Amino acid sequence: MSLPSPATDASIRAALKLKLAATHQQDDTVVLDELGVSRGEVRVDLAVVNGEIHGYEIKSERDSLRRLPNQVDIYSKVLDQATLVTAEGHLDAALAIIPDWWGVLCVDTTHAGLRFKSVRHSKTNPTRDARVLAEFLWLDDAIRLLEQHGLDRGVRSKPRRIVWDRISETLHIDVIATAVREHLKSRTVLTTAP
Repeated sequence: MSLPSPATDASIRAALKLKLAATHQQDDTVVLDELGVSRGEVRVDLAVVNGEIHGYEIKSERDSLRRLPNQVDIYSKVLDQATLVTAEGHLDAALAIIPDWWGVLCVDTTHAGLRFKSVRHSKTNPTRDARVLAEFLWLDDAIRLLEQHGLDRGVRSKPRRIVWDRISETLHIDVIATAVREHLKSRTVLTTAP
């Protein structure tokens, strides 16, 4: 019997998405593909959004780790938790790049399909950035958030960067994070509705 072919990014993504959907099927959770971060500068392969935003970055055997340091830097500004999903061949190099709070899943191809093995569990991100997190909010949602806290005066007609500045300068990061999670979940419902 021949050895199975190495997993591709697409096959890992499909298997991981099924695993995450099954894990969170009873929760108020959405699983997003390609979540743009920092106005689209980078994209998280899969993001689980519920009471937190947990991002999953996939690095198959065929992928390079060249972009990983930049991805780590930007993801660390917005994700509550992060997990690298990678092939055994990348494990040592990847562990030298990612922070200790990132989780690691090692993916292995077997005759029965893909298998995910937990190498390290993710922890809470200690380095979120309120300004970058606020950039997830569309202008209307950002204004509405400021209105809810009586902070919208003088910015209603300003460019969104000014509105995001006001949010990040006046609201606690946990308030911003809650608004962002609700925004992402409602935006997903709107874009996937028939």
